[in-house]
Amino acid sequence: MNRRNFINKSSMGLVTLPFFNFGLFKNVKLTDPIFFKLSLAQFSLFRPILNGEIDVYDFAKVSREEGFEGLEYMTTLYKPGGWGQKKSTFGLKEAKDFANKSNKKANEFGQENVLLMIDGEGDLSRPGKKESTESIENHYKWIDAAAEMNCHSVRVNLYGSTDKDEWKKSSIENLSKLCEYAKDYNINVIVENHNNLSSDADLLVEVIKGVNHKNFGTLPDFGGWCLEFDTEIRNTLYGRARGKDAKNKNEKPLTIADACKTLYDRYDGMEKILPFAKAVSAKSHVFDENGENMTFSYKKMMKLVKDSGYKGFIGVEYSGMGGNISALEGIRLTKNLIIKYAKEI
Repeated sequence: MNRRNFINKSSMGLVTLPFFNFGLFKNVKLTDPIFFKLSLAQFSLFRPILNGEIDVYDFAKVSREEGFEGLEYMTTLYKPGGWGQKKSTFGLKEAKDFANKSNKKANEFGQENVLLMIDGEGDLSRPGKKESTESIENHYKWIDAAAEMNCHSVRVNLYGSTDKDEWKKSSIENLSKLCEYAKDYNINVIVENHNNLSSDADLLVEVIKGVNHKNFGTLPDFGGWCLEFDTEIRNTLYGRARGKDAKNKNEKPLTIADACKTLYDRYDGMEKILPFAKAVSAKSHVFDENGENMTFSYKKMMKLVKDSGYKGFIGVEYSGMGGNISALEGIRLTKNLIIKYAKEI
């Protein structure tokens, strides 16, 4: 089946918290009218899914139970080998199966499919016609699936070249081609500030203006502002997250913030890319004993989102790396912060 027929034929550091108030995990209900809706990013659940504690297709069920309205899917969880898979046999047929199963679950639990977060399908900011073409076409199946699921967007990454001029040129060229494909399916292509050069807000805005497609925009992420990582610490952290490297109980826990060597001003960055936002990701890392995110101010972030005029979904994305709480507890604490400060600002 060709792709065009698919749609028509398919229906920062951590301190020890010995006196943590676990009463903070109570799921706060969204009772008052607020300027946004809440979605759940599946990345928040990657640990229990990879550990076999939660079935990947129970995502909609968990989201409903936790009081969310929308779903943001992590595509690598549905590919053979899971997160970190470099090569995959996942093609259009598998995308069709994924879309159909996910639609049934979303309908069963009254959830709205919001977007697909695409990873591991090739770099969209690398030069070279052959390499770029391969990366672009690897994304097609997910755009097809997103349209079948009535998502509004697919989130892509801008990895590849480390030279700013080359990165910018390749990003504009490759994203423009991807947007051309996606527009026929009424799907937005959105870029997250997902660290490295994509977290240089000034450079990212240049790319946005260079692409100049109506179905192109951003996914501003509260936590993704690292320009340069300590590779050894980051690899250790990712290894632990995948369960490949069990940490010593006496060893100081790590978060992604510990691995960051150079950080873009996150508040300045958010302000610059929020005008182009078609979704927003409320990333959280680790919490203090009062349930506050320790790596940045949620109050400042929520005010920036509100002041920008954004009124779509805000996705809860607990990173789950380095914390001493479960995925569900992290999700609830993140949700609580969003609601708390949305009512205060």
